[in-house]
Amino acid sequence: MSRSTPLITLAAKESTGSIKLPKWTEIPKYPVIAALSVLAIAVTVAWYSGVNISFLVESAEIRRGQLWRLLTAIFPHLGILHLVFNLYWLWILGTVVERVFGHTKTILLFVLFAIGSNSLDFAFDRGGVGLSGVGYALFGLLWVLSARDERFKGAIDKRTIDLFIGWFFICIVTTLTHIFVVANVAHAAGAVLGVLVGFAIADPARRLAYGASTLMLVLCGLWGCTLGRPVVNLSGKVGYEEAKWGYDALQDGRNEDAIRWLKDAVKLQPKSATNWFNLGIAYQRAAELPPAIAAYGRAHELDPQNPKYTEAAQQ
Repeated sequence: MSRSTPLITLAAKESTGSIKLPKWTEIPKYPVIAALSVLAIAVTVAWYSGVNISFLVESAEIRRGQLWRLLTAIFPHLGILHLVFNLYWLWILGTVVERVFGHTKTILLFVLFAIGSNSLDFAFDRGGVGLSGVGYALFGLLWVLSARDERFKGAIDKRTIDLFIGWFFICIVTTLTHIFVVANVAHAAGAVLGVLVGFAIADPARRLAYGASTLMLVLCGLWGCTLGRPVVNLSGKVGYEEAKWGYDALQDGRNEDAIRWLKDAVKLQPKSATNWFNLGIAYQRAAELPPAIAAYGRAHELDPQNPKYTEAAQQ
């Protein structure tokens, strides 16, 4: 699983532009931001206390219809720094949005940003945890609105813009160099979604076009993280969950489920002889002999020294 990382600031100021940041004593005025923060803290503490929160994080179960994971994955964080910095930016950016748009619209925006950024990240990569995708969405939204909507004038200053852009590219470098792996797709997708929503709000003449683009992006993410994931996923680290669940289904005699998961596994890990062999068994048990023969043959090609694969291919 790839992980979202905190939006680190080197020396955070108390205010951003001309908008006065709310004091901590004003928390009751921002129930949405407060509730999200409390949930993130509670889930993270529970996780590190040994509580099983696997039903909240992104996994291949999303492809079985458990789409709520795309939303709940924003609550767990990878440690105190990850949590503190994400909550810091949630407070700075989120309170501005809640003050102007109100509680209900803020909730809807957060749902859109969470599902949109996480679905695209899980589609193309391995998925992650944390509020970073939402943070970048808020950044993209306020970046546009601060320049085009008087209600948000000064919400984002140049220093904050430089910080978010710089951190985005730093995260790409740390991922490519394996210093630490970051959910870069979530960052990028969140920023794009925020920008699109910002233009939809600030440019009424083109609102329909921006709204349609936002909807299309989210729908592409939902397709990509479910039906399309075996086709579009670019990570070389995926497929292990599908392989395990396919093997478990095979052990339980659920041959159709085994075929479904193992077909995904061999698409995601096409050089795994074990997955091909297990797929051949599933097909054979389901009396689908031509694809069984093909799967056994592929397992033998990949590992010709394994006598089980050789025997299955010959028979």
